[in-house]
Amino acid sequence: MSKIAFIGTGIIGAGLAVNALAAGNECTLYDVVDLQTAKDRIKGIFDTMVEAGAYTQEKADEAYARASFTNDMKEAVEGAVFIQEAVPERIELKRSVFKQIQEITGAAPVISSTTTALMPSELQEGALYPEKILVGHPYNPSYILPLIEIVAGKQTSQETVDAAKAMYDSWGKISVICLKEVYGYIAQHVNWGVRDIALKVVQDGICSPEDMDKAIMYGPGLRMAVTGQLLTMSLGVQGGFREYEKKYSGKDQASEEYLALADGIDEAMAARTARQGRTPEDVIKYRDMIIAEILKAQHMF
Repeated sequence: MSKIAFIGTGIIGAGLAVNALAAGNECTLYDVVDLQTAKDRIKGIFDTMVEAGAYTQEKADEAYARASFTNDMKEAVEGAVFIQEAVPERIELKRSVFKQIQEITGAAPVISSTTTALMPSELQEGALYPEKILVGHPYNPSYILPLIEIVAGKQTSQETVDAAKAMYDSWGKISVICLKEVYGYIAQHVNWGVRDIALKVVQDGICSPEDMDKAIMYGPGLRMAVTGQLLTMSLGVQGGFREYEKKYSGKDQASEEYLALADGIDEAMAARTARQGRTPEDVIKYRDMIIAEILKAQHMF
């Protein structure tokens, strides 16, 4: 399998390294800290995954054996086809690391940053090969949450985006493409909206903090875990978004915006697996089955 280099072994970088190792890759992990700290973190994550039932002990041991650790940048990145940068959130540090890497590797490997707030176009400034740099933003805990948001900068090539997506998908991640450089990328906008409303509901005395969380956890949160937000909305109306405005707004016909949403949902449904369902009826059956499994795992029934 391909050699992957991880630059920075904090909880985010280490978590992604565990995914890459479990997928069968040889991974070299670089850090400036004592290497035993990095080794312990990787081993600890593997132990967590075994305890959670995600990996067998045999798979975890085999995956960990594919990891090597170094304080030498050249040793880490030479021969790597993909480099995941996860150093502290300081732009000058990241730019310096990118320059150092590309002085060693040339233009061959993709360099993906786990940054949570910086834009890839900012990171590309001063780079030798800016077209090979982008953002690959995971969510904590990165070793178990599948989401990766891929964000291209102004100079990022489409080849680089495609290569990053293929790499993350091969680790078992679910990669999504953020089409614009915006603060918060994709999912944080939803997070912030839910956060602000949840805080206001509690502050307005409508319910307690505990009941606010329960309302999300045991209501819309369960559905969103299986069918997201837009597909969940579409499933709530016979005919989906083509009929949504007629039902809730009293309009005689759907607007262009909602028709476009309906077309997008159709495309997404067609791309689903047979098990996940490709018709509203089959998706609902799948949704109900997964929600039941989640509730059983929580000993709800």
